[in-house]
Amino acid sequence: MSDSPRARPSLLRSAGVVGLMTLLSRLTGLLQTFFLSHVLGAGAAADAYAVAFRLPNLLRRFTAEGTMTAAFLPTLAEAEAAEGEAAVKAVAARFLGTLLVILLLGVVLVLLFMGPLAGLLMLGRPEAQSELTTRLGRIMFPYLALVSLTAGFAGLLNLRHRFALAASVSVFWNLAFIAFGWLSLRLLGRGGQVPLETVAVVCALAVLAGGVLQLLVILPAVRKEGFGLAVGLHLRDPWVRKALKRMGPGLLAAGIYPINALISAMLASMLPNGAQMVLYNSGMMGEMVLGLFAMSLATAGLPTLSRQAEARDWPALNRSLTQSISASALLVLPASVGLAVLARPICALLFRTGAYDPAAADWTALTLVFQSVGLVFVAAQRLGNQALYALKDYRGPAALAGATLVVNVALSLALLKPLGTGGLALANGLASLAGLAGLLLRLRPRLPGLDLRPLLNATARALAACLLMGLLAWGGAHLLTLDAPHAFTRAALALKVLPLVALCAVVYGATAAGFGHPEARNLAAKLRGKLVRR
Repeated sequence: MSDSPRARPSLLRSAGVVGLMTLLSRLTGLLQTFFLSHVLGAGAAADAYAVAFRLPNLLRRFTAEGTMTAAFLPTLAEAEAAEGEAAVKAVAARFLGTLLVILLLGVVLVLLFMGPLAGLLMLGRPEAQSELTTRLGRIMFPYLALVSLTAGFAGLLNLRHRFALAASVSVFWNLAFIAFGWLSLRLLGRGGQVPLETVAVVCALAVLAGGVLQLLVILPAVRKEGFGLAVGLHLRDPWVRKALKRMGPGLLAAGIYPINALISAMLASMLPNGAQMVLYNSGMMGEMVLGLFAMSLATAGLPTLSRQAEARDWPALNRSLTQSISASALLVLPASVGLAVLARPICALLFRTGAYDPAAADWTALTLVFQSVGLVFVAAQRLGNQALYALKDYRGPAALAGATLVVNVALSLALLKPLGTGGLALANGLASLAGLAGLLLRLRPRLPGLDLRPLLNATARALAACLLMGLLAWGGAHLLTLDAPHAFTRAALALKVLPLVALCAVVYGATAAGFGHPEARNLAAKLRGKLVRR
């Protein structure tokens, strides 16, 4: 099942489809965040919501796009090679049915202990705030089962190279959240101003509404492909046991980012009210970049990497891995620099609304600067993990993740007092750098012929282009007086920020291609070809 040279660009084409749909998802996600910030602001109720939502939203990395898909898809590839197409559908149905039962049992268990868990995460905050967090957590936590099942079905569509719908399901979650929240608050608002605690409960219910809708949207496509769901504990099935066994040691590796985020949430409780929501919003901006660029490549790449590893086609696997990391760095680096340089006007444009005042927007901007530092390391680590999973190496990433967790805790404690929320954001990025170094050391002996020199060369060219783009962004912001963004209306600010961002993107792309970055040159050549044909 070797990938021919002619087939190699399919990875980037698939990633492009995922990236396009992810872009739509992230844009609607911005609308959802804007709505949430508008109605909740950055105070005690907003912090309670942010902490309660972190639990299902971050833990889904264990059971959804993280460990589950990384163990699930390679196992299905093995089952297909050994027993044929029929085995894939049977194994998929039994595995997802088993996972659903385990998740439902876990949801019940967490609901019973939500009080002490919320109290731990809100340590140092008033009891009333912890009680609200507990209430919101009990409403939202069943979302974990809904989103995990949706992610499993999306993985099956990815296996059939139907990436568009799988990547777009979160669009429906965002739209359902906004619609449910807006209609509910309109109805409740007829009796007078709605208390922020009630607004938080409405938003918690909107989370569930979105989870139900995105599952209903993906079900028809899954059934059309012939996949089903066999609810039950099918632990006697050897393929199910193999997938679950692979998930075991991979839980910590795939879930290191949510574990770090939960630690950050707990430490943020030592900071003033609003810290949790500020971390949530700055983290969302970072995830927008990672989801749009890194995760689209990871999602499209895992089935390809799994098949190449199964066929022991090491040259093709090397090319796929280095190409995906290089393409990710090409896109994540300028986004990170742009977010850091233009953090204040961008956050004013996105978050300065309703209950989210200018001071909260500036706080978010400062945190975002530190958040941007580590995005490229997080992206590269996620892509490198996909190669390890394709190689069926699960114990190594777990050990590396444990070490990364220790580094993050140490850095968070050291940076919390001098930098506040910025220190917590920076600690996550620096810990990912340490994890990436360990991951590359782990990959080298397991992937014959791995050569990082072309990747390092391409990254250096991207960095040089980023430097010029960053200077342009800084100069443009100074010229347009964007250092005082709150002096402008949102429309006036958008007319200044958006053209500057577009100009920076064009200059960066042209400069990276001019510096000889391989993916940038290929993209520029394709664009020229399309323009000439027109």
